[in-house]
Amino acid sequence: MKRQILLIMVFFTLISVKAQIVINEINYKDEVNFQTKDWVELYNNGSTSVDLSNWVFKDNDDLHEFIIPNGTTMQPNTYLVLTQFLADFQALFPAVSPVLGDFTFGLSGGGELVRLFNASGTLIDTVEYDDIAPWPTEPDGNGPTLELTNPSLDNAVASSWSASTGHGTPGAQNSAFVLGLNNYSNAIFVSVYPNPLTDKSTIKLSNDLKIKDILIYDILGNEVSKIQSNVNTIILEKGNLNSGIYMLQIITENGKSLTQKLIIK
Repeated sequence: MKRQILLIMVFFTLISVKAQIVINEINYKDEVNFQTKDWVELYNNGSTSVDLSNWVFKDNDDLHEFIIPNGTTMQPNTYLVLTQFLADFQALFPAVSPVLGDFTFGLSGGGELVRLFNASGTLIDTVEYDDIAPWPTEPDGNGPTLELTNPSLDNAVASSWSASTGHGTPGAQNSAFVLGLNNYSNAIFVSVYPNPLTDKSTIKLSNDLKIKDILIYDILGNEVSKIQSNVNTIILEKGNLNSGIYMLQIITENGKSLTQKLIIK
């Protein structure tokens, strides 16, 4: 029996938001003898350029934000590094470009939610990394960074990440990169907007695929609701769900499983 009641309705007119710009590498805790301070690498996994003017990078605190400067554009298959302290980063990686900073608020060494929003406030990508298994533990102050093994993988899943060699590969292909998964045009993405949810959010699949089931789990892994569907887009209302962090498991019509975090305020 469901413990929460969700109200849903079909909504067909929204434009799909694909995770073309992905959070691709994270340095959240320095090795004592290699102090770059925190940094995050973005990657353009698509076939078109993207204007990042006034996009916003945040951690789990909405008051902590770094606004990407006007005129910042990412061409296909290029990288952009966002740094906590630009001078510290460039002292140890002087050849890496482009690099932007300072976002000053820093990242937690014990795991944290990091988010990327476009200029309209749409959540583009989010990662809630951790420093304990099943996440790689080597990046927790031992030198390596946290690297996505392929930018087409679901970066919300710990198994999509690996520890880097050396002190990471900012501005370049990840050392943990695995071939054969980077066909963006055939990849499936899910958008959840707005996220955090205060009243209602829209869940939509890319490539016009239909949603078969949505399972919602609380932070303890308990299933709190299951929604059956046969549409591409659903509006999810808060209903009786309590504030907190949830995990959505979206099953597509062709049997694929996607995961996405949902924060409810």
